[in-house]
Amino acid sequence: MKRTAKTMIAAMAAITVMMSLASCGDTSESSSKSGTVSLVTTTTTAAPADSSSQEETTTTTTTAADSSEAETTTTTAETDSSEGGTNTTPKETPQQTMADKLKITYNGVTFSVGDDYASIEKSLGGAADHIQAQHCTDDGMDDIYVYSGMDVYVFEGKVTEVMLYENGYNDVAAPETACGLKTGSQDATSLLGLEPVKASETDFKYDCSGLWVYVSNVDGKAYTVMIAENEKAIPEFAA
Repeated sequence: MKRTAKTMIAAMAAITVMMSLASCGDTSESSSKSGTVSLVTTTTTAAPADSSSQEETTTTTTTAADSSEAETTTTTAETDSSEGGTNTTPKETPQQTMADKLKITYNGVTFSVGDDYASIEKSLGGAADHIQAQHCTDDGMDDIYVYSGMDVYVFEGKVTEVMLYENGYNDVAAPETACGLKTGSQDATSLLGLEPVKASETDFKYDCSGLWVYVSNVDGKAYTVMIAENEKAIPEFAA
């Protein structure tokens, strides 16, 4: 009996040890589970007073297993709330200059007073005639190339004046400026967008910021239009 009791006590002790070890295993597993990283994300949206943009802040917090360390990361992004972040401000269109308005188109070719004549001569097509006349400043001779409804004055290789007139020599469309001024125009002042510096009932002279324009009307319509770089080229007339 004594040996049997001792055996039972030993068995109970062994069971106690095993339970203790099992308890330690649970504790170890629990401790391992407590080491799991927790991720908390908080999003805060703040709208400025002008409502033109909004600030988005995201905070991410990582907690270590022993709760002794914490790492915080903050990200700030700015967006345009007006059009989903897209700037839709329209670009300002450049205003057409007077030089642009007075570009001349003839036979599909666009050119300006001041251009090198050699660069456009072939494109304009063969001139019907070529004559010479005294330059407006009396310091040389102009070469005048006659086209259908247009005379091109050239001095020292450069186009210095262009005369537009009715009664062309062939079927080429009448030349005209970019602003629409041509023979037959009824209101040069509106087309040019400025008042003449000198005017009579039929004749008008315009100072076009580096270029001069002369318009002679017949029956209320432009019969002759001259564009020149020198005011001296403009015909004299009584106001």
